[in-house]
Amino acid sequence: MEHDLGYNLEEALEREGLSREDLKALRNPPIEGVPSSITDKQLACFLDACDKNIDETRKVLKIYYDARKNAPELFNNRDPLSAPVQQCFQNQDYFPLPTTPSGYSVIFHRLKNPKASNYVFDEAIKTYFMTIDSCLYEQGPRPGIIFLFDMKNVGLMHLTRINLSSVRKFFSYLQEGLPAKLKAIHVVNVVSFFDKILYIIKPFIHAEILNMLYLHTSNANFEKFYEEWIPKQCLPSDLGGDLKSVDELHQEHLAEFEKQRPFFLAEERQRNNDTPLIESEQRLKSLSID
Repeated sequence: MEHDLGYNLEEALEREGLSREDLKALRNPPIEGVPSSITDKQLACFLDACDKNIDETRKVLKIYYDARKNAPELFNNRDPLSAPVQQCFQNQDYFPLPTTPSGYSVIFHRLKNPKASNYVFDEAIKTYFMTIDSCLYEQGPRPGIIFLFDMKNVGLMHLTRINLSSVRKFFSYLQEGLPAKLKAIHVVNVVSFFDKILYIIKPFIHAEILNMLYLHTSNANFEKFYEEWIPKQCLPSDLGGDLKSVDELHQEHLAEFEKQRPFFLAEERQRNNDTPLIESEQRLKSLSID
């Protein structure tokens, strides 16, 4: 199944303490709007994100597929080779970093090109969401996920590119439908006008998420950050880490990202063409009554 994730399911089940019985329980009764072809690898990410709570996992699954259905501008046409996505990769850096010693996944993002006219907000969000999916594809369920944003190259003119409707959908998805446990949002090289950004996004952020937001100025001492969150062996050299530069890591991920093209195309077909289980059963009942 091309829409399945690429990680090792058996290893993940053992590592995260997940059971196949719980995966089976998520399928019965069917969840409205959830594709019948959803795989155990896909389900495992949700189950782990919800701390193995079946009822909560079912709710998040519903929210996840509704979010993708109701925001086609952010979740459709996700071909890694398409011109809009390629444009994002030419002007911005996106990639997962190695998992931390605590087992957390880390997603890095920054602007490569400071020119605001090259920043297409909805396409940038779409590509960011694709990067999260790419990380889940490779790393599977984890104890948590950290978002690492570098504000280098962000200027005031970028604020004029923001779409408030998409900001609302962005945070709604991250807070309610993400198949991963959000542990922290770290922002480095914080710009002087960050208060203006916070003014725009704060109405859409839960207090719980605000408490996960950590800001680091360009002259901040990163020793505590390395010790408590992401060690140097998991960071690019641009941030004082032991890995390759951001540019090199971005190019390496782009090559892997393009190899995942069959997954992205198949996942979209799965969502948009697959008949949800509950609708299939209702149709069969209707036929039998007729």
